[in-house]
Amino acid sequence: QDAKSAQVFAIPTKGAVVTAKIFASIDMAAPVHSSFVQVDIQRQLYPFSVVWGPLGPLTCCCPCVGHMGIGDSTGRIHDFNGPYSIGVDHFMVGSVWRYAVVGAPVEAAEWDAALERADTEYRKHNHNICCDNCHHHTALALTESGRPHGLISAWLLCCMHGHCTCCG
Repeated sequence: QDAKSAQVFAIPTKGAVVTAKIFASIDMAAPVHSSFVQVDIQRQLYPFSVVWGPLGPLTCCCPCVGHMGIGDSTGRIHDFNGPYSIGVDHFMVGSVWRYAVVGAPVEAAEWDAALERADTEYRKHNHNICCDNCHHHTALALTESGRPHGLISAWLLCCMHGHCTCCG
């Protein structure tokens, strides 16, 4: 199995089963080996996932514009939501619209440590909608976890390999 392939499996959730793909990374050298990851859309819990939501009128005008965050091992979303501020378990735009599972429970400690390093760094940053934003924070967290990403590739990961929360 090469780095661009994915593992497909059923994810049990309350009242539904969501099928998800786990992607190691677009450019990662080794695939992720995983067991079940429980995504709970109703409770907004997205473990080991990159998440995306629309930014109101901006997304209507330009569909690629939105807000991005990343889920820790328990599913709580971490997002750079303003100057020197990281939101945890309170996604700035409300509900997640897209998510891509990119990690696995076997790496929980490393994953959470990578998110903490990215959070610590971005608590020192002033938010700039174009040059230093939530996508950059998510890309840093992915890079810290051993999955090198930039602004565009983090967004593409969620858009191209993610799932819609409204239709699985």
